[in-house]
This record gives sequence, C-alpha cells and structure tokens, in this order.
Amino acid sequence: MFWSLLADAATGSDGTAATGSSLPMYIVLGAVIVIFVVWMVFSGRKNKQRQKEYTEQLEAIRPGHKVKTAGGICGIVVEVCDDNTVILETGSETAGKSYIKMDKELIAQTDAKGPTQIAREEAEARRKAEEAEKKAKKSGEVPAPVPAREEPVEEKSEPAEAKSEPAEEKEEK
Repeated sequence: MFWSLLADAATGSDGTAATGSSLPMYIVLGAVIVIFVVWMVFSGRKNKQRQKEYTEQLEAIRPGHKVKTAGGICGIVVEVCDDNTVILETGSETAGKSYIKMDKELIAQTDAKGPTQIAREEAEARRKAEEAEKKAKKSGEVPAPVPAREEPVEEKSEPAEAKSEPAEEKEEK
C-alpha cells in the first residue's frame, strides 16, 4: 500500500511522470539502507562478543571439567597440553575407559566458565536479589541480604605426577 502511494505521488494526475517528486522514494530507499547498515553493525558486535566468550571458555578448561566435542564425544578433561590440545577420558569403569587427545577448538560445550560469563552471572544474581528486596519492601517482609561479590577462587593445578597418570595408563594397555 505504501509503495502504491509513492508511485501515485511520482506520477502526475494525467499519468505522466511528475518532476521533482521522486524525493520521497529516495528518502525511503535511504532509510532502508541506513536500517540495514545499523542492523549489520549490531549483529557483528554480538557475534564478536559470542566469539570472545567462547575463547574465554576454552581458556578456562582445566582437568576435571566435563566437555562435549563437535563430533558428539562426551568426556572429562584429564590433562590440558601446551600445544592447544586436551586429553579426554571417556567410557566408564565397567565398560572400560579410553583416552582421546584432541584440539581444544573441537570442544563445542563445556561446564567451564570464563571471566565474562562469571561476571554476567554475578550481575544477574545481584539484579534478582535487588528485585526480591524491592518486592519484600513493598509487601512488608524482611528483605534477604544482597549477596556480596565474591573474589574468584583460582583453581590449583594438580601435581605433575597426577597429570602424567593417564599417559602411563594408556601405555600399559
């Protein structure tokens, strides 16, 4: 409907093209282009943020974290190697365990959390606590205390002897 109004405005009442009235068409076209460019910029920023969180998550992987690879293999990280690879333990005690060495980039999901994700979760927890406090004040209840920000606890790495056990087990089998 809008385009038919623009077409009517572009042509005169006798059916001939009106001069100088194509300006509304150019304005609409310009607005569509500007909206498209803005959408692309914001989409790119969001993708960069997701990629940053993913790389932080991969860097946060330590022995003991559960992971799922892009190929669907689920396992527990036993060792993180210097060459951007990890050793996964798969299987069970009854069926037998196996160890797989693979590139970190093949990890699709993990329970490890990077600093950005931890900060976002803390902010969300504080926001929910503040909302609960406001609701409690309105209803006259005693509000629960707002949790203080905890300092991140650094994970201590296992001694070198414990890290080399999977490789020794692999050689024995």
